[in-house]
Amino acid sequence: MAIEPSASPHSSIYTPHSFHTESDSHDLFREYCGSFPSYDPENLASLDHLCDSLTFQCRPATPSSSPSSFAPFLNATTWQLISWFYNSSPQKSLQDLDNLVHNVILADDFDREDLHEFGVRCETKWLDDAPRDPSSPLFSSDGWHTVSIPIRLPCKKVKQPEDQAPVFLMEGLHYWPITEVVKSAFKEPVAEMFHTMPYKLYWQPDKTCPPEHVITKLYTADTMLEEHEKIKSNHLKVSGCNLETVIATIMIWSDSTHLASFGNAAL
Repeated sequence: MAIEPSASPHSSIYTPHSFHTESDSHDLFREYCGSFPSYDPENLASLDHLCDSLTFQCRPATPSSSPSSFAPFLNATTWQLISWFYNSSPQKSLQDLDNLVHNVILADDFDREDLHEFGVRCETKWLDDAPRDPSSPLFSSDGWHTVSIPIRLPCKKVKQPEDQAPVFLMEGLHYWPITEVVKSAFKEPVAEMFHTMPYKLYWQPDKTCPPEHVITKLYTADTMLEEHEKIKSNHLKVSGCNLETVIATIMIWSDSTHLASFGNAAL
């Protein structure tokens, strides 16, 4: 949808400092508050983004640019063995044995000479330490953090103020800061398709009738529009900056909890 200013026939829905686009082939047009966005991700949209079917031809996978695909191990042979150990069934079967022979031992990059210094405890330690080692290809500064949480516990049949209750230190709590997750997401190539400027979407097939407000995605919902206005107003008050203000929306939910070892009931 080309972003071009137009005065009529939509002037009846105008609010102060609002701008709208020309209607597209489906008689839909957008209304922006304040100004048009400097960037519209839908300009990059193609049929690949709008269609999805198992019968469509798949785009070939992009080859990895990593210089060592077997990191953090020293060679591909070790990687093959550790991968087979962790990815196969804990109760070995004939199929697992087939997998060991054909996908590990007979692999082109398998070299028995690499196994002279092999020790499984040493190799698995490489795997455990890699995410915390800044020199490792698997290290990520925006990954999981580990902290200890103090919790005050009540004593049985004893009444006392909370600040005097004994403290239990729960160690090894892993968490991932939400802001780091957002930053990481915006570094990915797919971020160019993110809508960070909300707008109102209208449908007006008959120019003589009032347009109908259409809500399709989160970035066309009133909630995001209202939140964007709050952020923009606060930003101007605090910094006086005239740069474009955008909003990063996230939807957070916990993983479902499987209730039993049979069936698919979950919370």
